[in-house]
Amino acid sequence: MKKIVPGFIITLVILIGCIIPSLNDSHLVDYMPTTKVMGGWQYRNGDSPVDKKGNPVWLTDNNNVSWENFSIPGTPPERDANGEVWVRVKLPEGNYKDPSIYFLTYNQVFQVFMDNKLIYSFGSFDKESLKKSPGSFWHIIDLPDKYSGKYVYIRMHAVLLSNTGLVRSFEVGSRGNHITNIVKANLITIVLASMFVFVGISALFISFVKVREGSIFIYFSLSCISAGVWLISENSIKQMFFYAPQFWTYIKIISQYSIPVTFSLLVNNLLENRYSHILKTIAKVHLYILIISLMLDALTITPAICTLNVYYISFTISMIIVIVTIAKSYSYWNTEIRTFSAGFAILCSFGTFDIINWNFNPRHSDLFLTQWGVLVFLISLCFVIILHYIKAQDKVIVYSEELKSKEKVLIESKQQLEFFANISHELRTPLNIILSTIQLLNLYKEDGSIKVIGKDTSNYFKSMKQNCYRLIRLVNNLIDITKIDSGYLKPKLENQDIVMIVEDITQSVADYIKSRGISIIFDTDVEEQVIACDSEKIERIMLNLLSNAVKFSKPGASILVDVHGDKESVVISVKDTGIGIEEDKLNDIFERFVQVDKSFTRNHEGSGIGLSLVKSLVEMLGGYITVKSEYGKGSVFKVVLPSILTKETYKVSEPVEIDAVHVEKVNIEFSDIYS
Repeated sequence: MKKIVPGFIITLVILIGCIIPSLNDSHLVDYMPTTKVMGGWQYRNGDSPVDKKGNPVWLTDNNNVSWENFSIPGTPPERDANGEVWVRVKLPEGNYKDPSIYFLTYNQVFQVFMDNKLIYSFGSFDKESLKKSPGSFWHIIDLPDKYSGKYVYIRMHAVLLSNTGLVRSFEVGSRGNHITNIVKANLITIVLASMFVFVGISALFISFVKVREGSIFIYFSLSCISAGVWLISENSIKQMFFYAPQFWTYIKIISQYSIPVTFSLLVNNLLENRYSHILKTIAKVHLYILIISLMLDALTITPAICTLNVYYISFTISMIIVIVTIAKSYSYWNTEIRTFSAGFAILCSFGTFDIINWNFNPRHSDLFLTQWGVLVFLISLCFVIILHYIKAQDKVIVYSEELKSKEKVLIESKQQLEFFANISHELRTPLNIILSTIQLLNLYKEDGSIKVIGKDTSNYFKSMKQNCYRLIRLVNNLIDITKIDSGYLKPKLENQDIVMIVEDITQSVADYIKSRGISIIFDTDVEEQVIACDSEKIERIMLNLLSNAVKFSKPGASILVDVHGDKESVVISVKDTGIGIEEDKLNDIFERFVQVDKSFTRNHEGSGIGLSLVKSLVEMLGGYITVKSEYGKGSVFKVVLPSILTKETYKVSEPVEIDAVHVEKVNIEFSDIYS
C-alpha cells in the first residue's frame, strides 16, 4: 500500500503534464480565444408554424416585435403550456478555424437552424421520448465558414419538469479550443474524483485485512467511492469517452443519494455512536428516498431525477442538523474529534451552499464547492489518523511498560508459588510426622502400651491433633490462594448432578454438627440438576461455608442447606441462626485476612482466608456469592452457579462415603472450631 499510493499520484501528475501541453498543440487549437455570447438573446413561446415545404416560418420572420429579449444563463420569463420555446441570437464577427458553437443546456431536446437549414439536432420531440431525461450534456455544433453576423435559431422542448428554454452557456470558437476549455475546466475535478475512487478501493482492501476495524474502513471506502463516482457523473469530460445519457443519469442519482447515507454511517462509527440516533436517522431517510426514487422510475410513475428537489430539501435539513450538533458539542471533544468534526462541518456547509446556489441562483457558476469540501474532509481525516497514530504509539509504549511490569509480576508470582510449594512441603512433612506420632501415641495409650500416671492427657492429645489440622488447613489455603492469584489453579468441569453433590457433602458432616447440639437440614426444590462443575471445588466451598456456620452458632441453633435450580442458574444457600454479622462488616468478610470477630473470648480461630478462598473458587466456576445477615439472628450465604453443560457426557456422582480420607478433610476444614 505504501508503494501504490505514491505511484498512483506520480502517474496522475505525468498524465496531467502530458494532457495539458497536448491540448495546446497548434493542430488542435486556434489561439484566438472563444467568444461567449451573453447578450442579444430573444425568445418566442410555443412552436413555429411551418410553410408548404415543412420549414418553420419563424426562421424567416425578422420582425423584432414578435421576439422578446432575455439574458443567459437563464430561461425565458414566460413558459408555453406545451413546454416549447424558440430562442435566437446573432453570432459575433470572427474568423475561427473549424468554427463551432459550445452549447450547454439541461434536460432539453432541441434543433439548431442557420440560414434556414437544420445544422444540429439532439433528442426527439415525440411524446414518449419527452418522458425520459436525455441527460445534461454539452454540445459542440459545427458552423459554416461564413457565419459572422448571422442568426442562430434554436427550437427547444422541456423534458420532465425542467425549465423551458434553459440556456446555460453559449460560446463561439474553434472546435479545438472548445475541447481544450472543457478539459482544463474539469481536469482538477476528474483528478480529485479519481483519487477518491482510488482511496475508496484501497480502503476496501484494507477492511479485509483489518477485520476488527473493518466497519470503519468499509464506510470510509463507500463514502469515497460515492463522492468520486458522483463527481465523475457530474463531470463534462465523461462525455468524450462514454456517451450514455440515461446511464449517467442513474449513476448520478444513485451516487448522489448515497453520499449522505455512507457519510452519516462513517461519522457515526468514528464518533463511537455518540449521536447514533441522529446520524442513523439521516442515513435511513436518504436511503429510503433513493429506494423510492428508483422504484417510482422502474414503475414509470415518475423519473428518478424528478425527486431531486425532495433530496435537496432533506439533504439541506440534515446537514444543518449535523452542523448544529457538531457546533453544540465542539468544546467537549478532544483534538482528534474536533479536527474531524471541523472538516465534516466544512463539507456539510459547502454541500448546503451548492444546493442553495444551484437551485435559487440562475447565474451560478459551474464550480462545485462540495468537491473541495470532500477534499478538506479527507485532509482532516488524514490529520485524525496522524494524531491517532501518535497516540497509538504512546499507548504502545505504555502497554509495553505495563506488559513488562505484568511479566515481572508473573515471574514473581511463579517464584512465590514455587516458594509456597516448597515451604508447604517443608511444613507438611513435619506436620504429618507430628500428627502421625500423636495418633500413634494416642493409640498406644488407649491399648495400654503406654501408661500415663497422674492427670488425664487425652485433652492434650486432642489439642495437639486439632492444631496440626489447623496448620495443615492454613498451608492448604495459602497454597490455593497463591495458585489462584498466579492463574495455576483451574477447575476440572464435568457434567454432574449438583443436587446430589451438595446433599452428600451435607450428610457427611451432619453427625459432627449434631454432636455440637446444632441441627442441620437439607432441602431442595429439584430432584436433579445437571451442570458443569468441579465436585472437588464444590466440596471445598461447602465444607468451608458449613464450618463457618458452625463457628458462629451456639448449641440449639440450626443450619439449613437449600438448593434451588432453574434453566439459568443453580442457587445453593447455607442459612444459620447463629450470632450473625454486623452490617458495617458485611462488605469486608470476603476480603483476605479479615476476621469479623477479633475478641479474645471467641470460641473459634481463623486466618481470614476461608471466605476469600470460597469467593475465588465460586468465581472460578463462573458464579458469584452473596451474604445477608442480621446481627443476633443469623446469616445466609448464597452461591449462584450458571446452569451450563460441557461437551462431556453426564457423569453420575458417587455418594460421598464416610471414609478415612473424607473424615480427614472434614477434620481439617472444621479444625478452627473448638469444642
